[in-house]
Amino acid sequence: MGRVLVIDGDAARRVALATALGGGAHEVEIAATASSGAYLARASRPDVIILDAILPDGAGADVCREVRRDSAISAALLLVIGAAADEAARVEAFEAGADDYVVRPFSTRELLLRVRALLRRVRVKSMPELLAVGAVRVDRGARRVTSEGVTVPLTRRELDLLLRLIDGRGRVLARETIVADVWPDDTPSERVVDTTLKRLRKKLPTLARRIRTIRGVGYELTGEEDALDGPRRG
Repeated sequence: MGRVLVIDGDAARRVALATALGGGAHEVEIAATASSGAYLARASRPDVIILDAILPDGAGADVCREVRRDSAISAALLLVIGAAADEAARVEAFEAGADDYVVRPFSTRELLLRVRALLRRVRVKSMPELLAVGAVRVDRGARRVTSEGVTVPLTRRELDLLLRLIDGRGRVLARETIVADVWPDDTPSERVVDTTLKRLRKKLPTLARRIRTIRGVGYELTGEEDALDGPRRG
């Protein structure tokens, strides 16, 4: 979940985007103009700003430049929506500091996945590099896992799933949420979570007892007391 600001001069599109994002459990605010959007951005400090390339009182690229110049909100990630044929607007948006650009028409699923991808960048920056759950140790940056001091080789998806469970420790994660976060570029069945987790439990038996299966919903990793705040890289 993240804080998202939608800036769009079209009322119907604005409400549709807010509804879709809210349904995805994001905190959403909306604005109809560049000026009101910039004001709300400074007031609410959103994680992601979604804005139309053409606004009633200016261009989306102008808002991008204003956000990037303001140190209080410059860390916000910017997703611009524009027309498919308007290559000049797309180039200008990226030159102004946009992080992503979506062309119309687009599906709601595509937009939500793009927002998730941006929010993962926010989440990873804020997460500790070194993690522990019982005897299992994870170095996020090195993508290295050990159990009782012994390195355990994991596939990319197994490690991504392990990190998602640790980052969501103490909360029930629905299979749908896990699929969207761990397999963002694919459209696999939710059963892929079960099969990948089965392999993960086999490779990390000391961790298996801490992973609760919530029948019909998803999984929860318990053990908050083991979190480690390690030094960050970069």
